[in-house]
Amino acid sequence: MSEKRFFSRLSYWVRANRVAWLEIRQQKNWLRCARLAQNLKGLEFAKRLGVSPARISTMEADESKGAVTLKMMQRAAHALDCEFVYVLVPKKALSGAVESTPEKPKIRIQSDPMEE
Repeated sequence: MSEKRFFSRLSYWVRANRVAWLEIRQQKNWLRCARLAQNLKGLEFAKRLGVSPARISTMEADESKGAVTLKMMQRAAHALDCEFVYVLVPKKALSGAVESTPEKPKIRIQSDPMEE
C-alpha cells in the first residue's frame, strides 16, 4: 500500500470513528490499564517480562511521562498478550466538526474469477 493511500485510509478511519479516537488517545497509561484489565499483579507481569517488580512500577510511570522505549512497549505488549501499535495520525483527520459522511477512499474490489 502506498504511503498516500495509507494516510488516506487512516484519516478516513479516524474521521469515521472520531469520538472513540478522542477518548482512546487520552489514555496515558496503556500498560497499567492492560495489566489491570487482566487482573494481573505487578509481580506476575514482572515474571512474564523477566524484570524486577520495581521495574514494572518504573516502566508504568515512564510510560505516562512518555519516557518508555518502543522496544520495551513491544516486549510488554507481548507479555500482556496484546498487539503494540505505534501510529501517526494526520491532524487534519482530527480537526473540525465530525463529517456526517466522510469521503471514503477509493477502493477497487475485484471478483474472484474462480467463483464465476
